[in-house]
Amino acid sequence: MTDKEYTKEIIKKYILYLFRWQMSSPLLAICLIWLPNLGPIWGSVVANFIGGLIFFWVDRAIFLRRRK
Repeated sequence: MTDKEYTKEIIKKYILYLFRWQMSSPLLAICLIWLPNLGPIWGSVVANFIGGLIFFWVDRAIFLRRRK
């Protein structure tokens, strides 16, 4: 793999990661709406826990993708 191809792959992974990062905002909002009795702090804690359970695997798939 050339340097140019490697750089292209890194940029592609970075764009996927940024998109994935944006997906955590709706998750936070949904948890805060569905769990109003917990308050904003505990609702955020729950949302981050759920996000960690989901996005760990997404990040792993993004960053462990094998090069050709």
